[in-house]
Amino acid sequence: MMFDYDVVVIGAGSGGLVACKVANGLGKKTALIEKRKLGGDCTWFGCVPSKTLIKSANIAHDMTRLREFGLQPSAPVKLNADKVMAHVRAVVEADAAGHPPEIFEAEGINVLFGAPEFLDNHNIKLGDKTISARVFIVCTGSHPFVPPIDGLGDIPYLTNETIFDIDALPKTMLTLGAGPIGIELSAALNRLGVKVTIVQRSAAILKKDDKELVDRLVETLRAEGVTILTETKVSGFSVSKGAIACNIEDKQGSRKIKTESVLVAVGRRPNLDGLALENAGVEFDATGTKVNRNLRTSAKNIYACGDVVPPYLFTHVAEYEAVIAATNACIGLPIRKTNYDNVLWATYTDPELAHAGLTEEQAKQRYGDKVRVYRWEHKDVDRAKTDLAQNGLSKFVCDSRGRLLGIHILGHGAAELMHEAQLAKSLGLSFSKIASVIHAYPSYSDAVRQPAKRCYVDTLQNNLCLKLLKKIRPTKGQ
Repeated sequence: MMFDYDVVVIGAGSGGLVACKVANGLGKKTALIEKRKLGGDCTWFGCVPSKTLIKSANIAHDMTRLREFGLQPSAPVKLNADKVMAHVRAVVEADAAGHPPEIFEAEGINVLFGAPEFLDNHNIKLGDKTISARVFIVCTGSHPFVPPIDGLGDIPYLTNETIFDIDALPKTMLTLGAGPIGIELSAALNRLGVKVTIVQRSAAILKKDDKELVDRLVETLRAEGVTILTETKVSGFSVSKGAIACNIEDKQGSRKIKTESVLVAVGRRPNLDGLALENAGVEFDATGTKVNRNLRTSAKNIYACGDVVPPYLFTHVAEYEAVIAATNACIGLPIRKTNYDNVLWATYTDPELAHAGLTEEQAKQRYGDKVRVYRWEHKDVDRAKTDLAQNGLSKFVCDSRGRLLGIHILGHGAAELMHEAQLAKSLGLSFSKIASVIHAYPSYSDAVRQPAKRCYVDTLQNNLCLKLLKKIRPTKGQ
């Protein structure tokens, strides 16, 4: 049977852009279909704009610390953040300009725009056309979940998809949700002069991260003026004379919080509506598509990757999955499988919070007393001292042989700092191996090298040959 394309990739976010390039690189006639604009959530609503906002916020915060660095401003420092969001949008546009449709067309990838709908597992409807393909790769991303709270639909709430479109920052903001998106944006906006209150229904924020480090981060955020309310339920919203009132319930009872704006950041849902996946025999639910380890769906010629595949909704995971899905789809054999043992992520607060593998608590539940935890306070890192960036702690969770089970770093540049240990973890090397590598001094890498040295000492002390040698060799004075 002849098809219009060998491979059709649906969705031009980070997963789709990688998938279509892999398919094209393997010699397949490829089309890329996008509903809106190339780049997806990361470019337009996620990583790029949020990290740009965070950078502006951190610079604003540094301006308040001039005297700490021996700098005496000649006049009081006053900052106006009215143009911050315009700056964010300019950076986003510049980034998006780096991957226009013409680049993909020049490589032989047809870029099509519209909302596709599956007719069966080999055919889709796109506008008034029917397009056929031997295989499809679905990578349509995700969108913010808006909970069914009374009155929420009656107020002009914000999400990560709309917050970067505002021109002037509000004076006050109520953030629903204390996951990475809610925490990052709240911390940044607080530094830019917005009085922020975070409301979290459960007792913990950033629930997937190491509790000890999260607790330290919470202390820092509160010290900077962020109000964090945990075990607090939002029961409804109302508007009176342009002011938003939020009804909350906690252990103390019910009360109202008045705010100028509301940011909804309570989770995400896959973008599957309108695709008619059921026509193609693809099984899915509210969390995403059902796939096997080869990222093949229940339809044998349809694969999926990125945010439509739970549970890791990260750009870097989407790219990882895209290579696997596209390779298997093009070759037609399950030659590559997903392995999420070495998934990592970072929350870009200040200090940053980096995570890979098991937390200390998870490791002890699984391995018991055999777990060894190596810690290093960043107040003992010389480079952190010179930069006045001593607020941090590195934790490396190892098994009895010194192999890394988890990496958890709170501190300046934690997202960059974690990768040396992540390399050792991914390759199955003992954490102690890092101790023998020459590191530049002074550098933040001391927060990895010093605890690795402790692991090296432990490894020596537990070496069977050395233990026997100690027993055989007489001690001094005998």
